[in-house]
Amino acid sequence: MDLDTITRQCPYGDQQLTYHEVGQKSSYPTIILIHGTGGNTDKHFSYIFPMLGIHQRVLSLDLHTPDKADLAVTDFSQQVEALIQHAVAEDEAITVVGYSLGAVIAAQVAASLKQRVARLILLAGWAKTSSVQQLRTTIWQQLFNDQSAALPHFVNYCLYSDDYLSARSEKQVLDLARFVKPSQDAAKQRELNYHIDITAILPDISAETLIVACREDRMVPLAQAKLLFASIQNSRYIEISSGHAIHIEAPAEAVQLVNQFSQHPEQYPSNQKIQPMMP
Repeated sequence: MDLDTITRQCPYGDQQLTYHEVGQKSSYPTIILIHGTGGNTDKHFSYIFPMLGIHQRVLSLDLHTPDKADLAVTDFSQQVEALIQHAVAEDEAITVVGYSLGAVIAAQVAASLKQRVARLILLAGWAKTSSVQQLRTTIWQQLFNDQSAALPHFVNYCLYSDDYLSARSEKQVLDLARFVKPSQDAAKQRELNYHIDITAILPDISAETLIVACREDRMVPLAQAKLLFASIQNSRYIEISSGHAIHIEAPAEAVQLVNQFSQHPEQYPSNQKIQPMMP
């Protein structure tokens, strides 16, 4: 992360949540970043976070996974709401940006806080876990429980597009496994992923919304992004060429989309599919 990043603590119940801040308040909304399954600010936003901070204030929360069974999306969305209450002034406009599971959480936050959230950007998010996604999660959990050496390779196969992997040698592709470090927290979050269904709350979202789908995503099919688009009023839909790991395969494009939509949403007509522009 950028050297100008400040790491802070936010009270939440009887514990402290860690969040990171970069950039200064400006005429643009403050951006709240929410990472995905098994991630944190450094893993999922190491490039995106400091780059966004050039133009506006950005806060990124490292989610805490509660030590409980049957996790709900609200176990995480309430942490984000606590951060907003703690670190963002009431008159400060907000853009909430979520990636993967973070997009699900972001949608829940926007539905709960309603007009408090001015813009909502969902990167590779979904509304209701499909049977195909459940099958993938079942395989992940079995490999994790067996402590299989194949798990990191399976994760990378699901995470990256064919184009990204094909551009690398066999050795380079296999070497990607060293970056995959499954944890108990990630396993618990994937149990939540298996059961996600936020379709009932999507009509409650009033924020201007941009839905970003990754065309070569093996984890979240395009149909999921289209369901979000159909269910959220005042939303726009865009597809980019990337696998699920948009923060690795297309970080510059992600920064461009977040900046442009957060700062100038009028450039993106509502209820339309938007054509991507290369940065």
